[in-house]
Amino acid sequence: MFPNYEELRKREDRTVETNYATRSKRALGTARTHNHTGVKGDTAVLTPTWGTNADVFNMSLKQADTSLYNAQEQMNLEVQNVISNFMEGYETQATAYLFTNRSGVNIGTAEGTFDAVDKVFEIATANESRAIQISKINVNANKYPDGATVFCDSISYAKFEYQAAQGAQNNTNLSFQFNGLTYVHCVELGALAAALASAYSKGFWIIVPTGTVAVLPWIPIQNRIGVETKENVYTSLLNPVDGETYAVHSYETRADDSANNGYTQDVVTQYQISQDLAFAKAPLSTANETPILAYGIV
Repeated sequence: MFPNYEELRKREDRTVETNYATRSKRALGTARTHNHTGVKGDTAVLTPTWGTNADVFNMSLKQADTSLYNAQEQMNLEVQNVISNFMEGYETQATAYLFTNRSGVNIGTAEGTFDAVDKVFEIATANESRAIQISKINVNANKYPDGATVFCDSISYAKFEYQAAQGAQNNTNLSFQFNGLTYVHCVELGALAAALASAYSKGFWIIVPTGTVAVLPWIPIQNRIGVETKENVYTSLLNPVDGETYAVHSYETRADDSANNGYTQDVVTQYQISQDLAFAKAPLSTANETPILAYGIV
Protein backbone atom coordinates (compact mmCIF):
# COMPACT_ATOMS: atom_id res chain seq x y z
CA MET A 1 0.00 0.00 0.00
CA PHE A 2 2.87 2.41 0.80
CA PRO A 3 6.13 1.52 -0.98
CA ASN A 4 9.33 2.56 0.83
CA TYR A 5 7.52 4.28 3.70
CA GLU A 6 10.28 3.13 6.08
CA GLU A 7 12.81 5.25 4.19
CA LEU A 8 10.50 8.23 3.80
CA ARG A 9 9.80 8.41 7.53
CA LYS A 10 13.26 9.43 8.70
CA ARG A 11 12.21 10.13 12.29
CA GLU A 12 9.14 10.00 14.52
CA ASP A 13 8.39 13.72 14.05
CA ARG A 14 8.46 13.59 10.24
CA THR A 15 5.07 13.49 8.48
CA VAL A 16 4.73 11.08 5.57
CA GLU A 17 2.12 11.56 2.85
CA THR A 18 1.09 9.15 0.13
CA ASN A 19 -0.54 10.32 -3.08
CA TYR A 20 -3.13 8.19 -4.85
CA ALA A 21 -5.39 8.48 -7.89
CA THR A 22 -9.09 8.89 -7.14
CA ARG A 23 -11.76 7.06 -9.10
CA SER A 24 -14.06 9.16 -11.27
CA LYS A 25 -17.44 7.43 -11.42
CA ARG A 26 -19.51 8.35 -14.50
CA ALA A 27 -22.56 6.93 -16.25
CA LEU A 28 -21.80 5.59 -19.73
CA GLY A 29 -22.89 7.62 -22.73
CA THR A 30 -25.20 6.27 -25.42
CA ALA A 31 -23.89 7.90 -28.62
CA ARG A 32 -20.76 8.96 -30.50
CA THR A 33 -20.41 12.70 -31.04
CA HIS A 34 -18.02 14.93 -32.98
CA ASN A 35 -17.66 17.42 -30.11
CA HIS A 36 -17.39 15.21 -27.01
CA THR A 37 -15.74 16.79 -23.98
CA GLY A 38 -14.36 15.20 -20.85
CA VAL A 39 -12.95 16.00 -17.43
CA LYS A 40 -9.53 15.38 -15.96
CA GLY A 41 -8.81 12.77 -13.32
CA ASP A 42 -7.74 13.80 -9.86
CA THR A 43 -5.55 12.65 -6.99
CA ALA A 44 -5.69 12.90 -3.21
CA VAL A 45 -3.36 12.56 -0.23
CA LEU A 46 -3.47 10.09 2.65
CA THR A 47 -1.39 10.75 5.77
CA PRO A 48 -0.73 7.70 7.97
CA THR A 49 -0.58 8.30 11.72
CA TRP A 50 1.93 6.27 13.72
CA GLY A 51 1.74 5.49 17.42
CA THR A 52 4.68 4.26 19.49
CA ASN A 53 4.38 1.05 21.50
CA ALA A 54 7.04 0.20 24.09
CA ASP A 55 7.79 -2.15 26.96
CA VAL A 56 10.70 -2.07 29.44
CA PHE A 57 12.67 -4.32 31.76
CA ASN A 58 16.09 -4.35 33.44
CA MET A 59 18.79 -6.82 34.37
CA SER A 60 21.84 -6.45 36.59
CA LEU A 61 25.31 -7.81 35.93
CA LYS A 62 25.30 -10.02 39.04
CA GLN A 63 21.65 -11.05 39.43
CA ALA A 64 22.24 -14.51 37.94
CA ASP A 65 25.21 -15.37 40.18
CA THR A 66 23.07 -17.18 42.78
CA SER A 67 20.00 -17.91 40.65
CA LEU A 68 18.62 -21.18 39.30
CA TYR A 69 18.59 -19.48 35.89
CA ASN A 70 21.72 -18.25 34.18
CA ALA A 71 21.92 -14.77 32.66
CA GLN A 72 20.96 -15.90 29.16
CA GLU A 73 17.95 -17.82 30.42
CA GLN A 74 16.82 -14.79 32.39
CA MET A 75 17.22 -12.58 29.34
CA ASN A 76 15.19 -15.04 27.26
CA LEU A 77 12.40 -15.00 29.83
CA GLU A 78 12.33 -11.19 29.87
CA VAL A 79 12.14 -10.98 26.08
CA GLN A 80 9.48 -13.68 25.95
CA ASN A 81 7.38 -11.68 28.39
CA VAL A 82 7.81 -8.50 26.35
CA ILE A 83 6.73 -10.30 23.17
CA SER A 84 3.62 -11.60 24.94
CA ASN A 85 2.79 -8.07 26.09
CA PHE A 86 3.16 -6.73 22.56
CA MET A 87 1.00 -9.45 21.03
CA GLU A 88 -1.74 -8.89 23.59
CA GLY A 89 -1.56 -5.13 23.13
CA TYR A 90 -1.59 -5.37 19.35
CA GLU A 91 -4.61 -7.69 19.46
CA THR A 92 -6.47 -4.99 21.38
CA GLN A 93 -5.35 -2.18 19.05
CA ALA A 94 -6.17 -4.05 15.83
CA THR A 95 -9.58 -5.14 17.10
CA ALA A 96 -10.43 -1.60 18.20
CA TYR A 97 -9.31 -0.18 14.84
CA LEU A 98 -11.49 -2.53 12.82
CA PHE A 99 -14.50 -2.06 15.09
CA THR A 100 -14.22 1.73 15.28
CA ASN A 101 -13.72 2.11 11.53
CA ARG A 102 -16.50 -0.22 10.36
CA SER A 103 -18.43 1.20 7.45
CA GLY A 104 -21.47 3.38 8.01
CA VAL A 105 -22.59 2.59 4.46
CA ASN A 106 -23.70 -0.79 3.08
CA ILE A 107 -25.73 -0.87 -0.13
CA GLY A 108 -26.46 -4.61 -0.06
CA THR A 109 -30.05 -5.68 0.58
CA ALA A 110 -30.18 -9.43 -0.16
CA GLU A 111 -31.31 -11.53 2.82
CA GLY A 112 -30.46 -8.95 5.42
CA THR A 113 -30.90 -5.37 6.60
CA PHE A 114 -28.29 -2.71 7.32
CA ASP A 115 -28.60 -1.03 10.71
CA ALA A 116 -27.15 2.43 10.07
CA VAL A 117 -27.00 3.22 13.80
CA ASP A 118 -24.96 0.16 14.79
CA LYS A 119 -23.26 0.08 11.36
CA VAL A 120 -23.97 -3.64 11.05
CA PHE A 121 -25.57 -5.71 8.28
CA GLU A 122 -28.01 -7.91 10.16
CA ILE A 123 -28.83 -11.50 9.18
CA ALA A 124 -31.84 -13.28 10.67
CA THR A 125 -31.29 -16.27 12.94
CA ALA A 126 -33.33 -18.39 10.52
CA ASN A 127 -30.59 -17.86 7.92
CA GLU A 128 -27.54 -18.20 10.17
CA SER A 129 -26.52 -21.53 8.61
CA ARG A 130 -25.86 -19.53 5.41
CA ALA A 131 -24.46 -16.45 7.14
CA ILE A 132 -21.12 -16.63 5.34
CA GLN A 133 -22.78 -17.13 1.95
CA ILE A 134 -25.01 -14.11 2.58
CA SER A 135 -22.01 -12.09 3.79
CA LYS A 136 -19.99 -12.92 0.66
CA ILE A 137 -22.88 -11.85 -1.55
CA ASN A 138 -23.14 -8.64 0.46
CA VAL A 139 -19.42 -7.93 0.03
CA ASN A 140 -19.85 -8.34 -3.74
CA ALA A 141 -22.92 -6.06 -3.65
CA ASN A 142 -20.68 -3.37 -2.17
CA LYS A 143 -18.47 -3.78 -5.28
CA TYR A 144 -15.60 -5.70 -3.72
CA PRO A 145 -14.20 -8.79 -5.46
CA ASP A 146 -13.92 -12.23 -3.88
CA GLY A 147 -11.20 -12.73 -1.28
CA ALA A 148 -11.28 -11.34 2.24
CA THR A 149 -10.42 -11.91 5.89
CA VAL A 150 -13.24 -12.57 8.34
CA PHE A 151 -12.61 -11.40 11.92
CA CYS A 152 -15.01 -13.36 14.14
CA ASP A 153 -16.10 -12.99 17.72
CA SER A 154 -16.05 -16.21 19.74
CA ILE A 155 -19.69 -17.04 19.05
CA SER A 156 -19.56 -16.62 15.28
CA TYR A 157 -16.18 -18.35 15.06
CA ALA A 158 -17.57 -21.43 16.82
CA LYS A 159 -20.64 -21.48 14.57
CA PHE A 160 -18.61 -21.07 11.39
CA GLU A 161 -16.11 -23.74 12.42
CA TYR A 162 -18.97 -26.16 13.01
CA GLN A 163 -20.71 -25.27 9.74
CA ALA A 164 -17.47 -25.60 7.77
CA ALA A 165 -17.20 -29.20 9.00
CA GLN A 166 -20.56 -30.08 7.43
CA GLY A 167 -19.18 -31.28 4.09
CA ALA A 168 -20.53 -32.86 0.94
CA GLN A 169 -20.55 -36.30 2.57
CA ASN A 170 -22.84 -34.95 5.30
CA ASN A 171 -26.62 -34.72 4.96
CA THR A 172 -26.27 -31.06 5.96
CA ASN A 173 -23.82 -29.68 3.40
CA LEU A 174 -22.77 -26.19 4.53
CA SER A 175 -19.05 -26.23 3.76
CA PHE A 176 -19.47 -24.88 0.20
CA GLN A 177 -19.74 -21.28 1.42
CA PHE A 178 -16.42 -21.12 3.29
CA ASN A 179 -13.96 -21.20 0.38
CA GLY A 180 -11.94 -18.12 -0.56
CA LEU A 181 -11.89 -16.54 2.89
CA THR A 182 -9.43 -16.43 5.79
CA TYR A 183 -10.92 -16.71 9.28
CA VAL A 184 -9.47 -15.09 12.41
CA HIS A 185 -10.77 -15.68 15.92
CA CYS A 186 -10.86 -12.15 17.33
CA VAL A 187 -11.35 -12.79 21.04
CA GLU A 188 -12.02 -9.17 22.06
CA LEU A 189 -14.55 -8.41 19.33
CA GLY A 190 -17.55 -9.80 21.19
CA ALA A 191 -17.23 -7.37 24.09
CA LEU A 192 -17.17 -4.42 21.69
CA ALA A 193 -20.22 -5.67 19.80
CA ALA A 194 -22.08 -6.25 23.06
CA ALA A 195 -21.93 -2.50 23.75
CA LEU A 196 -23.95 -1.73 20.62
CA ALA A 197 -27.70 -1.21 20.76
CA SER A 198 -28.48 -4.65 19.32
CA ALA A 199 -25.70 -6.40 21.33
CA TYR A 200 -25.39 -9.20 18.71
CA SER A 201 -25.21 -11.99 21.26
CA LYS A 202 -25.83 -14.59 18.52
CA GLY A 203 -22.67 -13.76 16.60
CA PHE A 204 -20.75 -10.77 15.21
CA TRP A 205 -18.01 -10.56 12.59
CA ILE A 206 -16.16 -8.07 10.42
CA ILE A 207 -15.08 -8.71 6.83
CA VAL A 208 -12.11 -6.88 5.30
CA PRO A 209 -11.64 -7.34 1.52
CA THR A 210 -8.09 -8.29 0.61
CA GLY A 211 -5.76 -5.33 0.14
CA THR A 212 -8.00 -2.68 1.70
CA VAL A 213 -6.45 -2.42 5.19
CA ALA A 214 -2.76 -2.22 6.08
CA VAL A 215 -0.57 -2.08 9.17
CA LEU A 216 2.71 -0.17 8.79
CA PRO A 217 5.42 -1.10 11.33
CA TRP A 218 8.43 1.22 11.74
CA ILE A 219 11.55 1.56 13.90
CA PRO A 220 14.23 4.32 13.91
CA ILE A 221 17.17 4.16 11.50
CA GLN A 222 19.67 3.87 14.38
CA ASN A 223 18.02 0.63 15.46
CA ARG A 224 17.88 -0.69 11.91
CA ILE A 225 21.60 -0.24 11.27
CA GLY A 226 22.83 -0.70 14.87
CA VAL A 227 24.53 2.15 16.75
CA GLU A 228 26.58 1.99 19.96
CA THR A 229 27.80 4.98 21.99
CA LYS A 230 29.60 5.11 25.34
CA GLU A 231 26.32 4.81 27.24
CA ASN A 232 23.67 3.69 24.74
CA VAL A 233 23.07 0.76 22.43
CA TYR A 234 20.58 0.93 19.57
CA THR A 235 19.82 -2.44 18.03
CA SER A 236 16.84 -4.59 17.02
CA LEU A 237 15.29 -8.02 17.40
CA LEU A 238 13.06 -10.19 15.24
CA ASN A 239 9.77 -11.14 16.85
CA PRO A 240 9.28 -14.86 16.09
CA VAL A 241 5.51 -14.54 16.50
CA ASP A 242 4.71 -11.86 13.91
CA GLY A 243 7.99 -11.89 11.97
CA GLU A 244 8.46 -8.12 12.42
CA THR A 245 11.54 -6.20 13.58
CA TYR A 246 11.41 -4.30 16.89
CA ALA A 247 13.73 -1.56 18.17
CA VAL A 248 15.87 -2.26 21.24
CA HIS A 249 17.52 0.53 23.26
CA SER A 250 19.66 -0.07 26.35
CA TYR A 251 21.93 1.83 28.74
CA GLU A 252 23.89 1.00 31.90
CA THR A 253 23.96 2.59 35.38
CA ARG A 254 25.98 1.84 38.53
CA ALA A 255 23.69 0.55 41.27
CA ASP A 256 23.15 -1.30 44.52
CA ASP A 257 20.82 -4.01 43.22
CA SER A 258 20.98 -6.27 46.27
CA ALA A 259 17.22 -5.94 46.79
CA ASN A 260 16.66 -7.68 43.43
CA ASN A 261 19.08 -10.62 43.76
CA GLY A 262 21.93 -8.45 42.53
CA TYR A 263 24.77 -7.14 44.67
CA THR A 264 25.76 -3.95 46.46
CA GLN A 265 28.32 -3.15 43.76
CA ASP A 266 26.49 -3.87 40.54
CA VAL A 267 25.64 -2.59 37.08
CA VAL A 268 22.00 -2.40 35.97
CA THR A 269 21.14 -2.39 32.28
CA GLN A 270 17.81 -0.82 31.37
CA TYR A 271 16.13 -2.14 28.22
CA GLN A 272 13.31 -0.73 26.14
CA ILE A 273 11.76 -2.63 23.22
CA SER A 274 9.57 -0.58 20.92
CA GLN A 275 7.83 -0.36 17.57
CA ASP A 276 5.67 2.25 15.86
CA LEU A 277 2.46 1.13 14.14
CA ALA A 278 0.15 2.94 11.75
CA PHE A 279 -3.18 1.41 10.79
CA ALA A 280 -4.52 2.51 7.40
CA LYS A 281 -7.57 1.73 5.29
CA ALA A 282 -8.32 2.36 1.63
CA PRO A 283 -9.85 5.86 1.38
CA LEU A 284 -13.36 6.18 -0.06
CA SER A 285 -15.13 9.34 -1.22
CA THR A 286 -18.58 8.56 0.19
CA ALA A 287 -19.07 9.95 3.70
CA ASN A 288 -18.84 7.33 6.48
CA GLU A 289 -18.05 4.53 4.01
CA THR A 290 -15.04 2.28 4.62
CA PRO A 291 -13.99 -1.13 3.28
CA ILE A 292 -14.50 -2.64 6.76
CA LEU A 293 -17.92 -4.33 6.75
CA ALA A 294 -19.61 -5.54 9.95
CA TYR A 295 -22.21 -8.33 10.24
CA GLY A 296 -24.36 -9.74 13.01
CA ILE A 297 -27.01 -12.37 13.61
CA VAL A 298 -30.29 -11.10 15.06
